[in-house]
Amino acid sequence: MSDEIKRFVIELINVNKIGEDYYVFDFKIPNNLSYKEGQYGVFMHVDKEIEGRKVRAFSIASSKEEEVFKIATKIIEVPSDFKYKMLELKIGDTMTYDGPMGSFILEEEYHSVFIAGGIGITPIRGIIKQIEKLNINKEVVLIYSEPRAIYPFKDEFDKLSFVEKHYKTNTKNTQEIIEKAANKYLNKAIYYVAGSPGFVGGVKEQLVNNGVSISQIKFDRFNGY
Repeated sequence: MSDEIKRFVIELINVNKIGEDYYVFDFKIPNNLSYKEGQYGVFMHVDKEIEGRKVRAFSIASSKEEEVFKIATKIIEVPSDFKYKMLELKIGDTMTYDGPMGSFILEEEYHSVFIAGGIGITPIRGIIKQIEKLNINKEVVLIYSEPRAIYPFKDEFDKLSFVEKHYKTNTKNTQEIIEKAANKYLNKAIYYVAGSPGFVGGVKEQLVNNGVSISQIKFDRFNGY
């Protein structure tokens, strides 16, 4: 598959709010859209004046087998103007998407340990949906840390028997499960880490300290709201 970056106009078909500040945006799949699960793209508003940053990068939450193009994000009470304008989007409104980009993609020959902090679950959801379709004979572990116990897509994950799931709300419990996974798989797994820069940095350091090679760690940092 080519990773040539192209621009697409995408039409909003649904918005779902989860908890206090998580939002899932579903768009129609444009013609000739090509990407790999876990990748991201750059999004822009159409015909809207934006104060501050005019573009935002969002990871893709959908798999190629689905009939929607899905992203998810956290939008706090006083957000950036870009995200404020996202809240104003109505069904049928459009944005532009430039992509695909990134190497946060599945390595099928290894076991998979997914470690998500909050909305960092976004690209991981797409990859897990991909694994479900491929029926790969490898172990899959999901460690999902969210201090408020608000877990987007949890209902979907709970239906997947091939995923060993750990939902955690504090740093200590999250670190304990990460250590167990690192000790069990060491370099026989790929560790997919996604969340805030602080979360990603802390998990990456812990994995390395537990003997995991840096080459076995993929990460996706989520910056700003």
